[in-house]
Amino acid sequence: MSAAILSALLRDPAEIADRCDRPEGLRDLALTSVGCLAVGAAVFGGVLGSFRGGAQIAFSALKLPVALFATLVVCVPAFHALVVGFGGRKSFSGVAALTLAAAARAALVLLACAPVLWLAVDRGLGYHASVMTAVLMYLTSGLAALGIIWRGLEGSWRALATAATCGIVFFGVLGQTAWMLRPFFGRPSQDSVPFVRAREGTFADSVFTSSKSAVGIYGRSRAMTEAARGDWEQQAERSMPVIRPAEQATPPTGAFPAQESAGQIRQEVNDLSPAPPAAAAQDPDLRLPAVDPGSPREPGDMP
Repeated sequence: MSAAILSALLRDPAEIADRCDRPEGLRDLALTSVGCLAVGAAVFGGVLGSFRGGAQIAFSALKLPVALFATLVVCVPAFHALVVGFGGRKSFSGVAALTLAAAARAALVLLACAPVLWLAVDRGLGYHASVMTAVLMYLTSGLAALGIIWRGLEGSWRALATAATCGIVFFGVLGQTAWMLRPFFGRPSQDSVPFVRAREGTFADSVFTSSKSAVGIYGRSRAMTEAARGDWEQQAERSMPVIRPAEQATPPTGAFPAQESAGQIRQEVNDLSPAPPAAAAQDPDLRLPAVDPGSPREPGDMP
């Protein structure tokens, strides 16, 4: 690793762009760029994993450099095609060296941002806010990398359009590659730390969801809401006690007086009724009707 090249990566992007056009210095430039890329990405990845702690620190420190190198492998041919398509005359090796140097400068910016993110996480920054902070740091490092690419493409308006297009391609591929290798933060509530999570959605969906969650908007789709409601109702039905007819509560014996039959009550009323006078006994119209203990009483009957 060359100290002169390292200093030029930080302070003089124009010199790095000139080195990419000279074939004699490409090897030292490539080795220094690879070293800066590996160290900066590993340190920043370790800081991302410190949110969860434990094995997540090592996993993130390993996966972030892998994501960056895999992105470069995919993007360098695309960058060369874009440069040629916009009228540039750089060789493939020159474009590859320029892209590698730009990625190394971005990794150095991430290395400089790592203590800030570490301090924020240590002070209790939330999950979604930490994700958005890391995304902003990625964008900052990308702008620093575009400075080298723009100077390497001769600094014209055509070069600016080429650099902007390359930046869009690079961030799109890097975002999706990192999304496939997630988690990098990890959630403290997880019992285990997976090396790679199951694939779901895209990087763009994750950024959109995290940006809303960071400001307190937790949206869910209608399908997810109905599914969650159905699961809750099923759990509630399973947790409710089932009362069978044989288990229903019955009053204990002797708690209430036993109900007497209607015939017994009528018989007692007849026994307590005063005897009719002799005139009534002789006159059929004045005689009280006899009450049959076993017959039901009509609404107008009197004992």
